[in-house]
Amino acid sequence: MNRYFIIALAIAASAVLAISTVTATTMAANDQSVAHSVGASMKFMDYKDGVFKVMAGGGGPTAPLTKFFPAKATIKVGESVTWVNPTRVGEPHTVTFVLNQTQGANLDVPFVVNNSTGIAPLAPGNSAPITLPGPNGTTAMIGANAMAYLPVTIASDGTVTPMPPNANYTMNGTEQYINSGFIWPKGMAPEGLPPIDTFTVKFEKAGTYDYLCILHPWMTGQVQVK
Repeated sequence: MNRYFIIALAIAASAVLAISTVTATTMAANDQSVAHSVGASMKFMDYKDGVFKVMAGGGGPTAPLTKFFPAKATIKVGESVTWVNPTRVGEPHTVTFVLNQTQGANLDVPFVVNNSTGIAPLAPGNSAPITLPGPNGTTAMIGANAMAYLPVTIASDGTVTPMPPNANYTMNGTEQYINSGFIWPKGMAPEGLPPIDTFTVKFEKAGTYDYLCILHPWMTGQVQVK
């Protein structure tokens, strides 16, 4: 992991905290009126050739939307759902399936530091790590969780497999966890972060699959496969 990637993760985390104050206001507003104010449609539908398109978010800097459009996709076995982020400002979203509730991922988590006597920020920057006592006399540091930030899957046997940016993943229905990584509006990913602007899942098993955005946990969606 290079220094630019580390810095980019820190910048993204700070941006998420700042965005949360805006999205709280968006949540309180009526979905339809907010969508209308930014030219979005709650009745958006793009489903053809076996691919159902879902918009992750939308709007602009004055009224960013934390909503999937449409929130429910109904498809057939063997078909796919593709998510894109049409927001006109650099606000990311994730598409995260937590099929095993013990595998939910937080953005920032403590890591035990076993082999270091000191932790120093990369210059330049007014920054310092959050540390706290760990087990057996160790020190724990709060760090960005790659399982939340990056594209990854956890199989039924616990095997963790990273995915490439803009992944096209085939879900067999036995997975514990599937995460798109941060999906940015096209061309707006910060330098050093994967330039993800789309995510596609092909569903091979009938069932109901719920998902959410890790950054905005109230932002949920569902795929029904028949």
